[in-house]
Amino acid sequence: MVRINCRIIPEPQEGTRPIYKNNERKIEPFIVGEGDLDYICGKCDNVIAQSVSRSQIASDAVFQCPNCQSFNEVE
Repeated sequence: MVRINCRIIPEPQEGTRPIYKNNERKIEPFIVGEGDLDYICGKCDNVIAQSVSRSQIASDAVFQCPNCQSFNEVE
């Protein structure tokens, strides 16, 4: 499995990009697939997306880490 650290960015303005948030505050990946990539929070190393392929994640998607609340951009 290849682990890829996401880049931490400031919170995007509402409506400019898709922002995935876990409102239930469960510490679990947003996406679990069958690929060979794990995307990791750039601040706290929490798994954002597990076992995915690059095509499963939109290039402009932003994930708010449910652990540390940082906004992560997939590179």
